[in-house]
Amino acid sequence: MIQSQQQAEEVKDIENQFLKMTTHPYLKKHIDSAEIEYDIIFFLLEIMKETSLTTEEKREQILSALLVQAAFLTHEKVHNTKLEDSMEKKPRQLTVLAGDFFSSLYYFMLVKNVHDDILPVFSSSIQKINVEKMSLHFSEHQSEDELMKRLETVEGGFISDIALFYKKNELAFLAENFFLLKRLFKEREKSNSKYLSAFASAIHSFREGYRADEITNWPPARTSSFLNEKISELQVKLQNQLDTYPAIHKVPLYNRLKNWINMECEAKIK
Repeated sequence: MIQSQQQAEEVKDIENQFLKMTTHPYLKKHIDSAEIEYDIIFFLLEIMKETSLTTEEKREQILSALLVQAAFLTHEKVHNTKLEDSMEKKPRQLTVLAGDFFSSLYYFMLVKNVHDDILPVFSSSIQKINVEKMSLHFSEHQSEDELMKRLETVEGGFISDIALFYKKNELAFLAENFFLLKRLFKEREKSNSKYLSAFASAIHSFREGYRADEITNWPPARTSSFLNEKISELQVKLQNQLDTYPAIHKVPLYNRLKNWINMECEAKIK
């Protein structure tokens, strides 16, 4: 109980600092606020537990990871559709700038000498994810296994790489499957009209046989079947991982993972 309360306070403190860093009055008038991925905080608090890092150093690395994720999510919101109206162009231009702004902030958080060792991990992981996103965009995968491996890298590779750096292999494998599971749930949400990210576009083109930037009545039948199948497989896989990793059963992260394993098909994503 005490551990849960202490971690809740840590999470709240990190959240407040993140919002303070990313809130800009001008951007706020034109685009959505930066998204904060709370599961990243819970994963990294567990990954960095029992390391030599101070509380402040852990916070700096977690904030950096959140900024990287915010940049990824912000850049995904930039659509390639042609805009004729200058009033429509401005939010898109600001979205691009906001993503670049978040990207630059993460490096600022890691300029201290104590973070020298982790900085190359951040850089190489970001580069790897961007390469895989390009491969997804151009549908370069030749098999379902290759597609799923790319999707796994894009969604969970960043946190997995940090976990491996700290020699937390079990958490690295959990992160790969968990963040992919979350993303598949999100992509399965029904929509009258959906602009396809590289992630969704790769799945759609693999299952439906053609590329598209925007789809009405999402998800199409074959894509929906694929998403349902992979979500079920990942839930089973994640449960098996938890069963063989009893140490995690005593920490706050465990309940968050279990919630997604037990989630019903029509559950709301938060």
